[in-house]
Amino acid sequence: MYALPYIILMRIHQAAINARRRSRTWHYLAWNVVAGVMTSLMLAIGISFTLLLWLVGLWWMAIGIGAFMVLPVIGAAVTRHVLVPLGAHRLAYYAGVISRPGPDAPAYGLSVSAWAFAHKPSPSAEAWIAAKREARIPLGDAEVVVTALVAAGRGDADTARQLLRSVALLVEDHPSVRELAGEWLAVDAAERGAWAELRDDSAAARWPATPLTYFLEGVAARRTACSDAPSAFELRARWILAPYRRASYVLLDEPPEHTPPLPTAEAEPESASTVAEPIETSPMPRAVTAHLAFGSHDPSASRLATTVRAWDAALADGAMHGWLARRALELDAPLGAVDRALREVAAAVTDELARRAEAARLGAPPSHGPVGDALARRLRHGRLDALETGFTRWSQRRHDGEAHSAIDEWREFIALQSAYTTSVAAGGTELRRLAFPHAFSTGSNMAAWLWNARNEYALSHAISKWLLAEALAVGDTEAIELGHRNCGLNVPTRLGTITDDTRSS
Repeated sequence: MYALPYIILMRIHQAAINARRRSRTWHYLAWNVVAGVMTSLMLAIGISFTLLLWLVGLWWMAIGIGAFMVLPVIGAAVTRHVLVPLGAHRLAYYAGVISRPGPDAPAYGLSVSAWAFAHKPSPSAEAWIAAKREARIPLGDAEVVVTALVAAGRGDADTARQLLRSVALLVEDHPSVRELAGEWLAVDAAERGAWAELRDDSAAARWPATPLTYFLEGVAARRTACSDAPSAFELRARWILAPYRRASYVLLDEPPEHTPPLPTAEAEPESASTVAEPIETSPMPRAVTAHLAFGSHDPSASRLATTVRAWDAALADGAMHGWLARRALELDAPLGAVDRALREVAAAVTDELARRAEAARLGAPPSHGPVGDALARRLRHGRLDALETGFTRWSQRRHDGEAHSAIDEWREFIALQSAYTTSVAAGGTELRRLAFPHAFSTGSNMAAWLWNARNEYALSHAISKWLLAEALAVGDTEAIELGHRNCGLNVPTRLGTITDDTRSS
């Protein structure tokens, strides 16, 4: 009976947290206040009851009751502000388990343990976390987040970023784990000044927001001049509710109008001198000048397009053909020497432009001519061959006789998916349609193998989900039908059996 008020407050606190996770409006602030009030009341009741038992001489019961009523309330704060900065990965694990009741509390515990490792990495801590992670079968979102945070602790921020973003593909959903993933990405984006990236994550509501994430999202909205950016008063309210206020205070002082929006890939800022046509009037000098300018600056789509158009115009110029024919006669060159010289020039130019375009992941510009057409074929077939090689290597993992861990299988898939996405983004719709059949065939077989032979249901479902999205993009009706059937399967997870429909609802 004495515990009834505490239980009621605990239920209200959890309901407020759940409601806060679903909102990114002023309701977030309101539910955050409710959760804070409930936390204070639970802490007051727990401490009072513990002291009462201690004063009446029931010290042994006071210790047990205190551990039950007080530690879960302060566990999250102690983990964030004490254990994680100290790098106490074992204590952080147990504190995380205590502070996050639910069907899979160890998922959050292991995640905050990896968070502590990221602050103070050590080989023994990494081995301990890896052993805990490998013992959790099948793979879910917590295991991916743990691997990402361990990579961050080793200084590999790019891998951490890629793995954390890949969590969105997994059907298993631990809200507390994804809050941690979203906060890491928000802080990382703020440190890099990638406010547009953070704004897009916020608009898409990719992750449940912690108070710190919610504050940084407000800063990003103001820095990028969003129409729904919070007012200065609301931003300060977000800051008050967020942790690390001393470190983040500087973000309140800088007016949003003094920080222009970051340029996007679609609107790349370039000076007029770098994109304007060369001043030479003759096609060949103009092509050489454009080529030298492209080679001496950072590669960009606009510079590549200017260079390719200039070479196509130069190699098709009738005046230059006539001059070459006259020189061939004067030098008594063999028949066909002019055409052979033009082909060699076009081949050499195409080779060099293809190397630089491939290194910069640029697409072929829409220019039809000896250089434009050859460059498009070179980039398309080179990227297609690279993708097919990657998918073939992926499929061989079923037969190489080596027992790969689930997280290794996930990292292989994510790396291949990233390469595919980058290539088809540069190569356009035609490359996407050419690459998809091989991706679909290999991916479907791997998904079936992971489901049936490895019992990696969430991993298999993520592959099927990605293949379905690609099938819809290229309009492959047979693949779409199979993809819908595969994605409609019930996916066993630690949180119960889940489907896309139940998760989206």
